[in-house]
Amino acid sequence: MSRGHIRPWNYSIMSDLVEVAQGQKPADLYFAGGNLIDVYSGTLRKANIAIRQQRIAYLGLSEKMVGPETQIIQVEHKYLSPGYIDPHGHPFQLYNPSSYAQYVLRYGTTCSINDTLLFLGTMKIDNLLDMVEALAGLPIKMLWSARLDPQTLSHEENPRFSYSNIRRLIDHPLFLQVGEVTDWPALLAGNCNMQRWMVDTLNAGKKAEGHAPAASPDTLNALAAAGITACHESITAEEVIHRIELGLYATLRYSSLRPDLPLILQGLLQKKHVSWERMMMTIDGPAPSHLIHGATDHLIRIAIQEGVAPVTAYQMVTRNPAVYYGLDSEIGGLAPGRLADILVLSDLTEPTPEQVYADGRLIVNGTVPNTETFLSTPSLKWPELGLGPLKLGQRNLERLQMLPLYSNEPVYPIMELINPVITRKKDVPIDTEGLNHDGKYLQIEPKSGLCYAVVITRDYTRIAHGIIRGFVQNLDALASSYNISQDLVILGQDPAAMLQALQRVEELGGGIAMVHDDQVIWELPLTLGGNMSDQAMPKLIQVTQEMEKVLQQAGHPHYDPLHTLLFISTTHLPEIRLTRNGLVTVKDRCVLRPSLPL
Repeated sequence: MSRGHIRPWNYSIMSDLVEVAQGQKPADLYFAGGNLIDVYSGTLRKANIAIRQQRIAYLGLSEKMVGPETQIIQVEHKYLSPGYIDPHGHPFQLYNPSSYAQYVLRYGTTCSINDTLLFLGTMKIDNLLDMVEALAGLPIKMLWSARLDPQTLSHEENPRFSYSNIRRLIDHPLFLQVGEVTDWPALLAGNCNMQRWMVDTLNAGKKAEGHAPAASPDTLNALAAAGITACHESITAEEVIHRIELGLYATLRYSSLRPDLPLILQGLLQKKHVSWERMMMTIDGPAPSHLIHGATDHLIRIAIQEGVAPVTAYQMVTRNPAVYYGLDSEIGGLAPGRLADILVLSDLTEPTPEQVYADGRLIVNGTVPNTETFLSTPSLKWPELGLGPLKLGQRNLERLQMLPLYSNEPVYPIMELINPVITRKKDVPIDTEGLNHDGKYLQIEPKSGLCYAVVITRDYTRIAHGIIRGFVQNLDALASSYNISQDLVILGQDPAAMLQALQRVEELGGGIAMVHDDQVIWELPLTLGGNMSDQAMPKLIQVTQEMEKVLQQAGHPHYDPLHTLLFISTTHLPEIRLTRNGLVTVKDRCVLRPSLPL
């Protein structure tokens, strides 16, 4: 595959398409009498569509390409849309790329551009490329972004983020961009590898997606000057406009972590002049429970409900991302020569498709989610790709419950969780606000809203201690191998239960486990590298809904606990984090309390 051509052309395909268009050869499929959502002209019109092999051969009112062998699909009272494109996917939020792909395809997403962060942290580069190429055999187009930093303090030490490894991804035809670039301060500061990767990417004609929440216009200017081409971190209409004014594409989100889309659209609709063609929409890697609403189709539904013109809403998940990625000669619209990714809709305001065609093949037939008519998909051998069950060797775990008290220490810097992922540093005086000591070790009082927090490297060589407020009011323990830093995270109010929960995660081969009153009250095996499940999406949706209910009953005050676990040990979000290096303030990378050897 060359850049811009997802499915290869050959002389036979081209000859067939020309002959069908001229009525000299019969079409394979013929959609008769549909209402076309024309994302190129921004209009609705009647049109027939003729398909030969994987591509559209004809669009118009002629019937001369209908032959005895042509399969005619009557769509007189239906609407025909291009397949939806998600420009910013994270196919590893407990689900795996295969289960994610099959699920979102049900809801009309025929192309997803996907993050590689978790895979770069767990897989050898050859295995990662093997996975990417195997997934190319799915009916959905799975394309990729190359991450440039691991979102942890070990950037310079991580061999997987070497210049040569990332360059291999940049050069691969299934990779369309680098990003999201979370460590943009290093880029602007002149980090050698960062700038070399950016130059390589831009010279290859590929894109560079930023990650600049609350960035000022001055910072956005510098990022655009450094080659950043898009950003998905707008949380207001004004931030969207700032990005577009500087030549960036703005990707609007509606995810479990950032359900910003309705308010952003309301703000944009109040503006006199809005460049909708520079906007895209994404579900941005939601927790499985959030996918009960659907996928990219739900973004269109929200946009229409908020007052966006229907065709404009469809353009933001079809034509616009295709143009941004340089794929508009292949996907993103219904026109001759394009791949036949076609959605049959019951109504313009109902974007969940009745039928999904990908590459001219019927993939979904019937009302979602009652259909199971997928074509066979590649069977990935995950252990061979380095994503089998975790094998953890415990050592010296009696230190799990120790929070050493520094001599003459009057206060302790706790992590205050103010939303699912943002923390604030709060210096709590010892012997107040639920924090006391026995002369040697710090202790928390039961039901004080404080929890012990522990991060252990998976090889059990280092342990970091902290205290977090705002996670739960009353839970003995939660242990998890699910996080970006590839460590073990244990939170709770009972050190013995914390050890029990960690042991259960080891028995599961990786996963998440909660313990209360000496009982495992909820668990989820994550046997694909400790971060992903091999279960189908409907089951994961059910299980994560149960998790959220258990945590709510324990006094969890926020709305997306999975992202709390995912990011608690990374260093790309404010303000204070517990990492394998120790308790760290993000902005200045100051280690407040170092980790200890085990």
